Amino acid sequence: MPVAEEHSADALILGGGPAGSTAGALLAGAGIETLIIEGERFPRFHVGESLLPHTLPLLDRLGVHETVRTLPHTRRKDGASFVTHDGGKHVAYWFENGLPPAIPHAYQVRRDEFDLALLANARRCGARVLEGWRAAAPRWDGRRVAGLTVRDPEGREQFISCRVFIDASGQSSFLASRMGWRFPYPMHRKAAAVSHFKGVWLPPGREAGNITIVLAHKGWFWLIPFADDTVSVGAVLDVEQWRAQGSSPGSIFNAAVEATPEVARRLAGAEALLPVSAIQNFSYRVMQVGGEGFCLVGDAAGFLDPVFSTGVFLATTTAASAAQDIIEALARHGRVDAADLAPTTSLTRSLQRLFFSFIRAYYDPHFLAFFFNPHDALDIPAAIVSLLAADVLRPGRWRRTSRYRALLALARAQRWGVRLGRPIVEPLAAGPAGGA
Repeated sequence: MPVAEEHSADALILGGGPAGSTAGALLAGAGIETLIIEGERFPRFHVGESLLPHTLPLLDRLGVHETVRTLPHTRRKDGASFVTHDGGKHVAYWFENGLPPAIPHAYQVRRDEFDLALLANARRCGARVLEGWRAAAPRWDGRRVAGLTVRDPEGREQFISCRVFIDASGQSSFLASRMGWRFPYPMHRKAAAVSHFKGVWLPPGREAGNITIVLAHKGWFWLIPFADDTVSVGAVLDVEQWRAQGSSPGSIFNAAVEATPEVARRLAGAEALLPVSAIQNFSYRVMQVGGEGFCLVGDAAGFLDPVFSTGVFLATTTAASAAQDIIEALARHGRVDAADLAPTTSLTRSLQRLFFSFIRAYYDPHFLAFFFNPHDALDIPAAIVSLLAADVLRPGRWRRTSRYRALLALARAQRWGVRLGRPIVEPLAAGPAGGA
């Protein structure tokens, strides 16, 4: 199909989710001509509904904190609760108990409302937004991205040239998928099935607002309550287990519920408000996240597992970093080179390593034995809370995460203790890796 028309922008952003709208608001607010193209029309359903406390400073910077706080379904979240598959063990981590200075709360948000609010803010800041437009292919000028060939809502091909391209396309990871930079994690192949429910049992008191993570066989469940007491419930399961059952997402979800007594208890009598939808094979790494005139942010730069709700934090944090790099580069020499994006590349890699380590540890039953039996020695519970809150941007991160590294060492000692019949703490009967 011939290209019907050409457009241009200083900064072209693919994706109007939290990453794209954050970058768009900051770039447009700095006076840079910014165009966001988004394949869907907002509002639309999306998972990733639990925010972390250290996302809130950026919401303040964007000027949307009060808007997010007062969205119809937003609910205050004071901590995170973790429960074994049978309900036999339960632990709640409260954000106020993190290493000081702690941010004591975050929010549960419905992503249709949250994402729409952030995209509207990008518009208010001056970004142009085209919804229903889909990217077809990048155009290269040597090793530099010169723009995108896109299709408008009528299916006509058009070319948009730019001085810098930000890929905020989420798990479709547009540029990495087309350039062969995206690789699955072979040892962490997971799929998710999710729906919204009403009538779910919630714990009493302020714990009712927490996200709850329930261990399951070769996976786990999330339960995220909203302000009207509806609850997002998702099951993250092993892909091979999913394929072996060969059923619909709804059937697989129901089977996982039946095999997890604690979730079955909480969902007894609950009513599904949405058909169960599936996200498969979402664990991948991306080998290149920045280059001449382009940068990948958020899930487009890699994704492993949503167990600690880091998605929106990573999306907005890396997008804000990329926007700052671009603002400075354009002011300095009127273009954006790979070297200009080095701070964002470094930040993305360091945050991925830290959180991926935490996620992998969660699938280790020996780590979980300490996680479900927190002890005040070495301030380890406070260190866990700080990681759960995403307190990883302030200076001194190495010092603050030293207690977490100590916990990893204790998990290794626990492994040997179990083998010798002398565990340090009581082992779990089962964990998300399938057993102790």
